[in-house]
Amino acid sequence: MAPKTYDGSCHCGKIKFTCTLPEALAPEGTGKIGRCNCSICVKSGYFLVYPQVKDVHFLDDSDKQMKSYLFRMKNKPHRFCPECSSNVLIDISQANDIPEMMKGKLAVNASLFKDIDLEKADIYTMDGKNMAP
Repeated sequence: MAPKTYDGSCHCGKIKFTCTLPEALAPEGTGKIGRCNCSICVKSGYFLVYPQVKDVHFLDDSDKQMKSYLFRMKNKPHRFCPECSSNVLIDISQANDIPEMMKGKLAVNASLFKDIDLEKADIYTMDGKNMAP
């Protein structure tokens, strides 16, 4: 299956980006969306996909306007819009406590993609609540 690029933005439109995934998300493809049950993911409303850093592009340098929130080990910035507070992504790219296969990736909130129907998406659950130290 060919890669697919999604357009995304925060609620107010201040943060705009594109995200290319190796396969289209379900129902049109076989890609899945992760839903973690840890406290930050639940409270932030994340529905996560994991593109390479090079496959996420912010328009108009809007990434420079995002704010960050750090907690626990303080090595995975949660990035959000300073205007509407939409949670855009978690920068896991250089964290030292993630599996090697996740290095160089971002955890992007797929609920910010245009033309995505989360009710039809293939969503899997991650048990971050019991994995967190």
